[in-house]
Amino acid sequence: MKLRWWFFAFALCVLLIVGGCSAYVRSGTKVIGDFVSPDGVQDAVLMVRNGGAATGYSTGISLVRARNPVARQLALIRGMNLFVVDDNDGAVRWGDRGQLDVKVSWVSNTQLLIQYPAKARVFKQEASYQATTVRYAPSL
Repeated sequence: MKLRWWFFAFALCVLLIVGGCSAYVRSGTKVIGDFVSPDGVQDAVLMVRNGGAATGYSTGISLVRARNPVARQLALIRGMNLFVVDDNDGAVRWGDRGQLDVKVSWVSNTQLLIQYPAKARVFKQEASYQATTVRYAPSL
């Protein structure tokens, strides 16, 4: 009986910690734009994440299934799966919501073009994700 009580208390603590952390990450992440593929299957979600007092903002893109609100909400909680950049310690100006000037456009149903400031620090830059290929173009 005592062991069951401790297991229940431990499981409850883990659930509260995980829920609290994901709520913090989600509240610090804002969607800046949605870019749906021409065939309406994929959605490139442009987001900005506020890292808190110790770190700055990062701008990123997650690729999710279009018209799927659950996938879009999970993109806010999880790490950005396609592209992540920051201002490189002030080398690039950011906008009013902390975002960098990142432009997203679909070249075809399965090819995405991402333009970003050349001086930005790139943390993640996937060449492909599932059936979508991605091209990157640093801009001045």
